[in-house]
Amino acid sequence: MDINLGKVIILIGEISSGKSTLAKCLSEELQIPKASFGAHLEDYCVKNNLPEDKRKDLQNLGQKMIEDNPVRFLQNVISFSGPIPPVMIFEGVRHYSILKEIERISDLCIVIFIDATYQQRLSRYLSREKRIDSIKTEADFQTASSHPVEKEVQSLKANSSIIIRSSDSSDSDFRTLKNHVENWLSN
Repeated sequence: MDINLGKVIILIGEISSGKSTLAKCLSEELQIPKASFGAHLEDYCVKNNLPEDKRKDLQNLGQKMIEDNPVRFLQNVISFSGPIPPVMIFEGVRHYSILKEIERISDLCIVIFIDATYQQRLSRYLSREKRIDSIKTEADFQTASSHPVEKEVQSLKANSSIIIRSSDSSDSDFRTLKNHVENWLSN
């Protein structure tokens, strides 16, 4: 099954960089549907009676699916997200193979890297209300950050059209991101 996408906005960043929050705000503000790898994995676990309440379980499953067949994994994420719209946001790309496949099947892509410091990411991790991060210590954050599913994320920065330096204010990050996307969409 070959999928053809129109314009695609890809948000990349390390764990707890703020990409999910920014993708959600961007999706709501600009009325652009989003595809989330994490949401697909959680749904897959529920449907297959697999544990889905710990980050490590989802990271292990995502990594296995990437290793088994990255194209099928991407197709499943797209199918899970609903009908293919003219513009789509992908949140949570972590692998070069997935990035290249999205670019291959899209008419036009903008790749945005959300660059946050270790301290910003740790603070977000410790303060967020995600069920999969119910145990919140710096050691847990370091374990999640060093999982094999995260190993390619920093190298994807070189493939980004835009790098947004994350601030301590998500409102500022969102305004910057929204301006970039609106300019890109209007061209």
